Amino acid sequence: MKNILVAVDLTDMDETVIRYAYFLKKHLNLASVNFIHNIKTYDIDEALKDLLGKKDIKTIIQKNLRTKISRHFKEDNSYTLNILQNDNTEYSLKNWAEQIGISTIVLGFKQKDSGTAAMSQKLIRIFKGDVLLVPTAAPLRWNHILVPTDLSATFQLIIRKLQLLKEVEPQPEVRILKSFSIPSLFFPFIDIDDEQVIDQTHKHINKQFVEVKKKYALPDEYTFVARYQEDQSIVDIIQKESKNFNADLIMMTAKGANKIATIFIGSTINELINTNPFQVIYILK
Repeated sequence: MKNILVAVDLTDMDETVIRYAYFLKKHLNLASVNFIHNIKTYDIDEALKDLLGKKDIKTIIQKNLRTKISRHFKEDNSYTLNILQNDNTEYSLKNWAEQIGISTIVLGFKQKDSGTAAMSQKLIRIFKGDVLLVPTAAPLRWNHILVPTDLSATFQLIIRKLQLLKEVEPQPEVRILKSFSIPSLFFPFIDIDDEQVIDQTHKHINKQFVEVKKKYALPDEYTFVARYQEDQSIVDIIQKESKNFNADLIMMTAKGANKIATIFIGSTINELINTNPFQVIYILK
């Protein structure tokens, strides 16, 4: 994660993502931060063209964004700003990032009624790299990282990313979370009470983590918790654990064990994106 693309859209969210991008540059010692705004060509109607006259809308937008960015990035050579003009913003960002060799795109994580959920979902599907969603009032620290996972093979993506943070100070506390459920239809056929079933399942999952920890040589400092869902969704569990752990960042993979095809993303990610933003979410692919 040496170079990032930060999407800006001329809304109040720009202040949030610019501030967070500056934090990432300093905290992770990034080589470059690339701000991108895409002007949808069909948004520039004839009335606006007449109003602007000979003035170039691209120049106006660039000046507006440079003013915002310079409040945090004091030196012009500490970032780049590019204005694109394409009908499709998601493909515009994807293509630019992949041409430049950028592995992470940073997006503002807005309320679901603002329309960002659809954009985030599409970008996660089509972009080969990672997506970092940043809500308003995101904490400028990575001291506590929560990792929801099903401990499947995709967990390796998270391990690799966490290894990149070894040189970061302070070293983040990492909590690995697995939520589990037991379909109620099985209970009538199990000759022990509900609490025993849950307890035995809990022990089995802890044993599973011990094996994963040994396989990938995970540090002893990483803590692990298994939470029974009962009548809660996985997202409910993640939200509660995030609050209990005082998480600054949630790091998870776009797909879990049910990896059907690259055009799909996991149901948990879908649900998270469509909830009201509560934390920074780093989605790995």
